[in-house]
Amino acid sequence: MGIQTEGGVVERRKYPHIRAIFDEAYRIVYPVLKSRGESGSAASHSMLHQTLHNAFPDLHRQDIPILAASLSRVFHEKHRGDAA
Repeated sequence: MGIQTEGGVVERRKYPHIRAIFDEAYRIVYPVLKSRGESGSAASHSMLHQTLHNAFPDLHRQDIPILAASLSRVFHEKHRGDAA
């Protein structure tokens, strides 16, 4: 299951438009993710969503939580051992 690309590669991701901006989005929200320390507080969650909305105003409202969750997951995986 996937989308055939011009190069013949099958893309399995559901949201290629989100993948296209992922690296830039990670760079933009990294300070927010780092400052919140993955505490998961409502204020930091809201700040993450607001930062993404401000940086990508044309991104559909339903895509922001998808992108935020992906960015948080990648951040957490990269910094798993930092708290120890």
